[in-house]
Amino acid sequence: MPDPTLNLVPVVVAGVLNMIVGALWYSPYVIGKLWMRAMGKTEEELRQGFSPTSMAMTYIVNTIASLVFAYVLAHLIKFSSTNDFTQGVMIGFWVWLGFVVTTVIPGYMYEGKPKILFFLFIIYQLVSITLMGGLLAIW
Repeated sequence: MPDPTLNLVPVVVAGVLNMIVGALWYSPYVIGKLWMRAMGKTEEELRQGFSPTSMAMTYIVNTIASLVFAYVLAHLIKFSSTNDFTQGVMIGFWVWLGFVVTTVIPGYMYEGKPKILFFLFIIYQLVSITLMGGLLAIW
């Protein structure tokens, strides 16, 4: 059941922040070129792999996932009575370590993907989730 006392504005902002960090992180200016090499794909091959419909669906699912993550993180921060940026970052860190890292590792191991893909993804998640935690704590 939704919590009527939870301010949804920072939740939406944190969800959008997550997507902005991801877009910047995977851009050619940060790690995009390295990520493509690790995937063994060219930019053209990646473009061909997505139809406009599948790309739209990917963005929709990513948006929903980002908002749900922000909503749950906001609850954890609220339940901990945190209203300090540093404490929010720490809650984000523990959520990242305990729930994200531990659930992503097995998938990468079973899929046999290059380890660099795991590290690129998990570092993006660390940056994003800790920033989200700090933002939600001070709002």
